[in-house]
Amino acid sequence: MFRMLQSVKHIFQELRAFISPRVAALRRFPADQAGGVLIMTAVAIVPLIGFVGIGTDAARGYLVWSRLSSALDAAALAGGRSFAEASREDDARMFFNANFTAGFMGATVVGPTIVTNEEAGTIELTADANIPTIFMSLFGFDELAVSASTEVTRTQDALDVVLAVDMSGSMGFWTGGETRISAARTAAELLVNTLFGNDATKEHLNIGLVPWNGKVNVTLNGSTFDSGATVANPVTAFSNPVTGVAQNQVYFANNSPVPLLSAPPSDWQGCVFSRYLDDADDTNDADVTMPPATVGGTDWHAWEPVGPEGEPVSGGTCTMSVGGDECTPCLNAGITALQNGKQPMLDAIGALTDPEGFTNIPQGLGWAWRVLKPEAPFTEAVLDPDYTRKQAIVLLTDGENHAGSGDGYKTVFGSGAAGRPEMNARLLSLAANIKADGVLVYVIQFANGGGDLQTLLQQVASGTGAPYYHYAPDGATLQRVFQEIANHLSKLRLSK
Repeated sequence: MFRMLQSVKHIFQELRAFISPRVAALRRFPADQAGGVLIMTAVAIVPLIGFVGIGTDAARGYLVWSRLSSALDAAALAGGRSFAEASREDDARMFFNANFTAGFMGATVVGPTIVTNEEAGTIELTADANIPTIFMSLFGFDELAVSASTEVTRTQDALDVVLAVDMSGSMGFWTGGETRISAARTAAELLVNTLFGNDATKEHLNIGLVPWNGKVNVTLNGSTFDSGATVANPVTAFSNPVTGVAQNQVYFANNSPVPLLSAPPSDWQGCVFSRYLDDADDTNDADVTMPPATVGGTDWHAWEPVGPEGEPVSGGTCTMSVGGDECTPCLNAGITALQNGKQPMLDAIGALTDPEGFTNIPQGLGWAWRVLKPEAPFTEAVLDPDYTRKQAIVLLTDGENHAGSGDGYKTVFGSGAAGRPEMNARLLSLAANIKADGVLVYVIQFANGGGDLQTLLQQVASGTGAPYYHYAPDGATLQRVFQEIANHLSKLRLSK
């Protein structure tokens, strides 16, 4: 646009140079000289045509510049959405061509020129256009030159996000030449790399990870349990919801912030049962709520630790389920609490190997919620920040709920598929509470095209389709899905 204004200014200067001596000559004519009026009228027509012509051609130039600028904005935003993909520049040019029709107003376009700064997360586009003039050519100016530019910065509001990754046994199955857990690792790493870009850390970006199967290991990932370091903290007296016995303390293991109803045994592997009582009364359970609380008159100030081989510490035996399956194991991988380092997150994802056990989706989703929020037991999230923040959970699963002996619900709903209806109901109640808490829920149904599972997971997600719900039949699709989710979590803005 600046170049066009320079051209118009130059033309006005030329027109003034043309008119000035002629006006001076006219002033030398006597007022009553014959034919003077006619001569003055003829001379006056010349600048009049010039001014009209300049206005017309300048208006055409402005229309071209406006269309050029809009096309560049659309192209820059398209390139920003595919910032981490090889198609970035092709996408930008496609949107430019779609928004600036070839030959518009007779313009010849050079560009767009695309300059990407991956470290700063910016894409800058410029383009020039030459427009043939109509009236201004009478004064020797055959074309107007206009130019436009725009820049998009790929940026984010503050974001806290927790990945909840299925680690049940079926994630060890092969799909498309690789195991499902291998494909999940690759896709999750892509999401992390997209969000962090080239930064090792990013202000106001925090990511956590919750691996899950039939239950969740609530210890901090990579930490070692020491039974001798368990601490008993005094609390206001309450009735233990599992045993019914009054107690005035809860217990903390050295490697977990999660309060426990009893001291974990020396061979505790880190898992806990859901806060659920099998008493035909859903009003006093806390498995679908956020903080430790009193629910329906029942005090849920802590969780019951799972003993060796899935046995409750309070008593009972982990039995073989139908078909001879072993008791649901406690995963070796613990929770990665919210943190803002790229490499620690990539390391935690890379350690997701050897999936085993049953599928209990409420366990993964529920603990992802607890890791995400600032209330105890995990308190890494900022409480009431004075800036805009998104909170999100990305849940990946390849299977339907399947009850197993020693799982988070102690198989109280029945074994195998028999426990599915009640587990699904708990999942839907949990998801409703999470979404009501303002959390975005992204759900990926991986390598399992079951229609019943799709219907369930679409209700769990924040929307029944993209970007919140996705079906990924294979690893390649899974990567595209994680990329789309990462792009949706990111926010694009025009910086200049």
